[in-house]
Amino acid sequence: MSESFQTSPSFILLALLTGLLYFANGLRARSRVQKLSQATQADILSILLGLIACLGHGFLLKTSLLQGDAISLGLLPMLSVTAFAMSLVIALNQIRRPMNHIAQLVFPVAGLTLLIQTVYPGQGPVRVDVAPALTLHIILSILAYSLLALGALQALYLTWHDQRMRKKQSGASLFLPIQTLDTLLFESIWTGLIALTLAIGTGFLFIDSRGVPGLIHHTILTAMAWLVFVVLLWGRYRLGWRGSLAAGWTLLGFAFLALGYFGSKFVVEVLLS
Repeated sequence: MSESFQTSPSFILLALLTGLLYFANGLRARSRVQKLSQATQADILSILLGLIACLGHGFLLKTSLLQGDAISLGLLPMLSVTAFAMSLVIALNQIRRPMNHIAQLVFPVAGLTLLIQTVYPGQGPVRVDVAPALTLHIILSILAYSLLALGALQALYLTWHDQRMRKKQSGASLFLPIQTLDTLLFESIWTGLIALTLAIGTGFLFIDSRGVPGLIHHTILTAMAWLVFVVLLWGRYRLGWRGSLAAGWTLLGFAFLALGYFGSKFVVEVLLS
């Protein structure tokens, strides 16, 4: 599809409608978080809104990222792709259990990144010829970042609630039982770590690209993140780590991961450009 379509009224209108769906679903998620009586009830409308928004977002990403045999790997497009993947995971996961405590933040952020990408479609893209193996590496990396980002948000939510409970603040009620939130946290970490391990493994196929700016820092920080998550899972199943301790390790691991990828891209594409 031609690049001119990205600046056409149809593309912009679809982006606006998709963004509005994201924002509306974020508000609906926020409303249900505040109504604890609805915490365990399936919300068909929220699931449909989320899936439709992800469908529109996915189409827009396909149009803007893929240009023949090339793909845009710039900072802003990758932020948008990550937000899309996080939203899709939430929308699908809501079929089996509510995740409104996370959706109330992720959906609006996804809408915001989509709209920013629409306004600035040509900001810092890096287009390369993509081999099938590299495509697999990119997909696994995005999946890993998305799942571990959701885990980090779960950890933030648990930490916030724990602080409110310690201060005995009013209204410090959890949206879901602590056991369910703990399960959600480690589901995200387990699946995210598997994807990250596979992404690192496929990444070694391209280790000869030593001249790529930021590659060394990216590799070191990603390896540190991987090690933190491995230690966390070991502590979970050998020492029973949970609660604030598990949340702290989760946030540390994701901080390394975010610095390794988005931090490196920010330095290369923004500060050094």
